[in-house]
Amino acid sequence: MTGPRAVFAACAAALLGCASNEPQPRIEAVDPAQAYTDNDIRLMLTGAGFVPSFHLDPVSGERVASMEGFSGRVSNQSNSAALTDFGWVSPTRISATLDIQDPDDLGVGPRNVEITDPRGQKAELPDGFVALGRYTFAPELTVTSPAAGDLYAPGATIHGEVTATDGPPGHLVALMWTYTEPPSVQRSPVTGDCPAGLRSDRIDCTFDLIISQGLDPNVTVSLDIVALDDSEPPRQSSPVDVPINLSQRPTVSSVTPQSGGVAGGTNVVLRGSGFIAGSLAYFGDDLLVPNGGIVFDSQTITGYTPASNSAAAVPVPVTVRSRLGSATCAYKFRYQAPPQIQSIVPSSGREGEYTWVQVYGANFTDGTVIYLGQTLADAVSLTNPSWINAGEIDGVVPPASGQAWVWAFDPANGWDRLPDQFFWTAP
Repeated sequence: MTGPRAVFAACAAALLGCASNEPQPRIEAVDPAQAYTDNDIRLMLTGAGFVPSFHLDPVSGERVASMEGFSGRVSNQSNSAALTDFGWVSPTRISATLDIQDPDDLGVGPRNVEITDPRGQKAELPDGFVALGRYTFAPELTVTSPAAGDLYAPGATIHGEVTATDGPPGHLVALMWTYTEPPSVQRSPVTGDCPAGLRSDRIDCTFDLIISQGLDPNVTVSLDIVALDDSEPPRQSSPVDVPINLSQRPTVSSVTPQSGGVAGGTNVVLRGSGFIAGSLAYFGDDLLVPNGGIVFDSQTITGYTPASNSAAAVPVPVTVRSRLGSATCAYKFRYQAPPQIQSIVPSSGREGEYTWVQVYGANFTDGTVIYLGQTLADAVSLTNPSWINAGEIDGVVPPASGQAWVWAFDPANGWDRLPDQFFWTAP
């Protein structure tokens, strides 16, 4: 005889030996030591002297071990539940099912664990198992989105994120939601569910709902969420009602200033209505800095323009987006190219004298200032400057000596320079 049966028989023989006295079973511990009693519980009994019975297999002629003949119960003076379906693991470990016919069979409290082996030998562990009774705790729901107080606009999409959890021995069966609008809309409630996996203790549920376009912006819609577990009877549930207030879509009426440099960094103020927490301002496809802008109040967003994707002067739309919807300003923001210096005429002057010059280039504005100096920090500006057009600025170079770089600086749009392009000669 080989295989598991041989091992089984050898273990039993080792216990029985040749002595006339049969081993006395003993229970030392039960795992789990406590549990709710809504459903059957598989117990592991640890101890000694657990010996199965044997019978002769008529086909193989082998001596076969069997757990038939084992019986047991978990009880006290007034409550009792049978142990069934015994399984042999080793001479020191056997398993059995605590057969729960009714959740109230064992009541609540410590209970004795008793077994009888096929030879009529008995073992008992007083207070070896604690019955916790019915599991009466409902699943817990955590609603991440929509959050309480969130505003939405008619036609907007509600994104739902919900998590349900349940502790042992309960197992989640489903997580269900119902979306309801006022009766005036004549829209039937919308329902959905996120099924649980087999014997699951957690459900992560996401879903999207679209609010009816024709709703009055000042009404409230509701989202009811419930999680169910397999407790019997009845199934436990924990409902959550999330009221959702509706509001007008945002509007953008102005952006100030309406232009700035392509390098970005222009401090701008957006005016409008319906700006809520989480609103994001876009200049073209790029977010206002920082992080879509700062929502100062429901009518104001501030921030700094992002850098332009083009080096040339281009207009871009200004848009505010939130869960209330999106709105674009009627006036576009214009990215301006930085000034460019091409030449200064004349390129020299006499030391100690004023020199009238014409500076030629491109992208000059009435805010562009011409400076002369080795660095912009210590340069001096033209006196009596005159903006002629986008390609010319005239003015007077103050008395000095040596050589100087020529700078064109626009506080909104940027700067440019010509190294060592102007010098003073001795008289």
